[in-house]
Amino acid sequence: MILELIDRLTEAARKRNMDFLLIGGQAMSHLGYQRLTMDVDFLGPQETRERWEQTLSSFGYSLSNRTEAFDQFHHSTPGWPRVDIMYVNQTTWRNLNEEAASRVHGQVSIKVPSARHMVALKLHAARSPLRSDPGKDWTDIHQLVKRHNLDTADREFATIEVRYGGEEALERLKNSGS
Repeated sequence: MILELIDRLTEAARKRNMDFLLIGGQAMSHLGYQRLTMDVDFLGPQETRERWEQTLSSFGYSLSNRTEAFDQFHHSTPGWPRVDIMYVNQTTWRNLNEEAASRVHGQVSIKVPSARHMVALKLHAARSPLRSDPGKDWTDIHQLVKRHNLDTADREFATIEVRYGGEEALERLKNSGS
């Protein structure tokens, strides 16, 4: 069901000229680490917010939670996956999209963030006070660092770590041997 939903949403988004990246657990599989996830996460530019709401509504989804940079949608039929959309400003979008890679996902080609940008997104999520399970994010972070040989001591990468995870994230990664 999740693969089919991603295929259908990808096609609908393209018809509406909505740029986006697949993030979260579904994107992790394209970055070399499989894990079970029962939702779909996308990231897009802030100006696509209204179009995402209209698109998801046409698929039977309704908005259930909204923050300044995040929307969460639930389907009217039990068992359908939740869809989460994170919105970013144009500068952030350009930076993420520039390094993103196209991958085949089901029947469509879809873009996923680079490993280092996925780490930044995971650090940001783990730091959120609304996050119910930051341990899952930290497992993903460690796997990304390990599988992509990311150098946690590299100045540019360390800047990302501190910016999105704070000094404690930098120390945690240094002390973990990742």
